[in-house]
Amino acid sequence: MSAGLSGQLFTAVNIGSVTIATSAIIVVTNTLYTLFRLSTKWTAFAMALIIAYLNVIFSSMPQWFDWILAFVNACLLFCSALGLNEIVVRSGKVQTKEPVQEGKFFKSWL
Repeated sequence: MSAGLSGQLFTAVNIGSVTIATSAIIVVTNTLYTLFRLSTKWTAFAMALIIAYLNVIFSSMPQWFDWILAFVNACLLFCSALGLNEIVVRSGKVQTKEPVQEGKFFKSWL
């Protein structure tokens, strides 16, 4: 095993970080849609990019490849937020057996 790998792909710390970032993307995206009717897909992706690149900016010693990986991380954050939002939307439809009403905070991004 190489010196740079800890033997674990996922730890409690990085799972927690992804959860917080994903939740922030969902809340900001749905709030901006509710207030200003901004496109949910583009807003969510912009938020994911901002979070991923801020992570690189505030890291102690960023390497050149960290800037490339930030884009990949942004894509992963976007997909996580999209998936979680869709799960919440779909679960609401199944429980009530009615389409999600327009006034609800969670709506499909697709």
